[in-house]
Amino acid sequence: MAWHRFQNFSIASLFLLTSVLPSHSQSELSVKEIVEKNIQAVGGKEALSRVQNYSFKYGSVTYYMSAAGVMKLTDGKEPIITEVIIASKDKVRRNCFNKMSDLAGIQKSMYQSLSKLRCGLYTLVNFKDQLILKGLKSYGAEKHYALATKVGDLDVEFYLDAADFRLRRAVFKGFNPSLEKYEVNHDFGPYQEINGLKIPSSWFASLVGTRGSNFEISEVKLNQPLEKDFFFKLEVNVGKVNVTNGEVSGNIVSSSYRRNMLIIATNWTDECLRRAGFKTNEKLTLQIADQELEIDFYEAQFPRESVGPGSRLMALNPESENYLVYLISPEYQKLAEKLEVLLPIRVRRK
Repeated sequence: MAWHRFQNFSIASLFLLTSVLPSHSQSELSVKEIVEKNIQAVGGKEALSRVQNYSFKYGSVTYYMSAAGVMKLTDGKEPIITEVIIASKDKVRRNCFNKMSDLAGIQKSMYQSLSKLRCGLYTLVNFKDQLILKGLKSYGAEKHYALATKVGDLDVEFYLDAADFRLRRAVFKGFNPSLEKYEVNHDFGPYQEINGLKIPSSWFASLVGTRGSNFEISEVKLNQPLEKDFFFKLEVNVGKVNVTNGEVSGNIVSSSYRRNMLIIATNWTDECLRRAGFKTNEKLTLQIADQELEIDFYEAQFPRESVGPGSRLMALNPESENYLVYLISPEYQKLAEKLEVLLPIRVRRK
């Protein structure tokens, strides 16, 4: 889910060139006054205080926010949950296919920044004591108040519409050893009213130098009757895995068939397959539904030349911690119709 969803992106010329004007020359408002107007613009302090939690969905990911400042993301389609991320003030923890980790660096700072923003219902209430007013920026005829802060490894800038004080853009800047300069922009779409509160209906995320993606939110819910420890629980539901030397059994977590290719997502991780002793380029026997197939195994990504009509292979999911089975032929359409989540699947050495 997780990290690539924050890293698609670029709107190099969304706005015209900007000119920064000193705050004392064109704005007599203080940071405190600007934040108060920003809070009022989404519904006011009283309306915000009534929200104990809220959630929304984008694709297979559900985002949960608490008034206590904790954000929880769950990825999967019921009853399957493959990944959970919990971002709090002190740490960001991830459970992906029962593989636990603590995020660090820019990843950690990004989740914590978004947690503070979303838990404040897209106001700057959770940043109010650490903001610096940089003045007014002009984008053609529009003017935005520019405010800045720092969250962990990131420099964060917020741009509020000078006319209605709603958040229009957030910019996250840092240094990533693998990417060098790191700059992600979130531009917020039209605001929608829900129970007297106005929150964005979408955001456009872009990493400078790449194409961006639009995230349309759905199923917004307020004050759900969540379990007391909901925002602390990292459990996933991906079925069970059994490992012996030369054999792994488990469950399907999802499957899809299109363009003559059946992709089956398993609940097997690299740790499972290492324990079974499988090695790259090894021939394995896959048992699924009523079929038994010979497949090629790759410990990491499959080589490009290994893919073509008639290919049958298993390789690491490039976007997660589990392994995917690829069956490329129109004959597997009938098999696809038999598959469902949690259906048993097994692979063994030939």
